[in-house]
Amino acid sequence: MKTLILGSSGKIGKFFVKKNNDLIYTFFKNKISGGVKFDINKNNVNKLLGKHNINKAIILSSYSDPDYCYKNKKKSYLLNVISTKKIINQFIKKNIYFIFFSSEFVYCGKKNNYNEKSYTKPFTIYGKQKLLVEKYIKKKTNNFAIFRIAKTYSDSLDQKDFFSNFFYLLKKKNYSFNAASDQIFNPLYINDVVKISNYFLKKKIRGLFNVGGPKSYSRYDCVKILRKHLPNSIRNKVKIKKVKMKAIITKEKRPLNLSMNVSKLKKIYGFKTTKFEKLAKIAIKRNFNGKYFDSR
Repeated sequence: MKTLILGSSGKIGKFFVKKNNDLIYTFFKNKISGGVKFDINKNNVNKLLGKHNINKAIILSSYSDPDYCYKNKKKSYLLNVISTKKIINQFIKKNIYFIFFSSEFVYCGKKNNYNEKSYTKPFTIYGKQKLLVEKYIKKKTNNFAIFRIAKTYSDSLDQKDFFSNFFYLLKKKNYSFNAASDQIFNPLYINDVVKISNYFLKKKIRGLFNVGGPKSYSRYDCVKILRKHLPNSIRNKVKIKKVKMKAIITKEKRPLNLSMNVSKLKKIYGFKTTKFEKLAKIAIKRNFNGKYFDSR
């Protein structure tokens, strides 16, 4: 019996792709060696389920850029809601346990320390789409886990996240940063996402969970922490300007305070997730030395 990972070429999915005979992973546009090309909007998932003897699955496939969803409402709704529901229906029919990746954006961002019972009132198109699928799942089955994922980061420079982007800009000799002090979240190390998912798959843990890092920060806090651990020659050049999120141009207004209570996850998971400060220090010491910054 094998596990199906739908949407393995995305930001999070890439970290699931390893030499593992128990995983069947799909891609659409961005080819993955050993992966199966699959169009969630057109292809029949039953062929995959039968051919590979699937008994568990993770649903990562989605348009996850809020601005893209805002600009492409119909296209994003088709994939994020309609096609995803069809996939879920097939999982239910075949009694397949699955993990659905939702988002912190289901919360409105006007309060703080949200737990799984907190009122959900998203105002972004992306958040509304995720919540629609959440409600559908809970209505149709109990053989699932829903992860309300916080903003993820990695220590890999080829990723598009606030952590790796910081070092990319430094390498480009950009030492000035505008960082929002009013957008708060629980930064989540992407390797922890994989570990938590594997644990849930193994145990077939069911229910709704906030999945975030152990502590909440603002973007401004995160940039300050990253600067703190830089080599002296670079740290002294870095200037950080504290701004409001509204000063950062986006197509759609963002929720601000998305700090989450992750005590339910801690109780179930039983392992510590990575602290942002710890990883920043280790990653910079290991990968981002003076030679890296002086290479251009």
